[in-house]
Amino acid sequence: MKTIVLTSLGLLLGACAAYDGALLRAGTSTEADVRHTMGPPALEFANDDGSHELIYPRGPLGTQTFIAHLAKDGVLRGIEPVLTDDRFYQIHPGLTRDDVLRLIGPPGQTMEFPRLRQVAWDYRYVDTWGYVAIFSVTFDENGVVVSKITRRLGDRNRFSSILD
Repeated sequence: MKTIVLTSLGLLLGACAAYDGALLRAGTSTEADVRHTMGPPALEFANDDGSHELIYPRGPLGTQTFIAHLAKDGVLRGIEPVLTDDRFYQIHPGLTRDDVLRLIGPPGQTMEFPRLRQVAWDYRYVDTWGYVAIFSVTFDENGVVVSKITRRLGDRNRFSSILD
């Protein structure tokens, strides 16, 4: 019985490590290590300097997205969580859909507004104060950001058991 519990605990801890890449090390881990640990990315972006990013949406209720930054030689430069208030401040009118995807990854949900010829992308996340919230960014018919808004979903304690 003790062996089963220890094995289960080990598997659970291993799954948690793969979730955000916590066991990967900048300057040492390779792209192959990232893909082995975190799985296939939802998106990949190449940069002009030969470096690239792998984007991993994760989390209970889809509240986290991580971007693995890789140097042109394939060595990991770092992994950062991007569904944060600080990152959302960087999104402003005039950016394109591609700009937003590079900053915060794919949305959890989209909604079209045909009369306005606009599309909204929604991202569920945990804000700086620990509340579950939705960040919504709206694009015009040309795929250019026209607005953004953040809304808390409710009482922090209501979601704490789900997010812990």
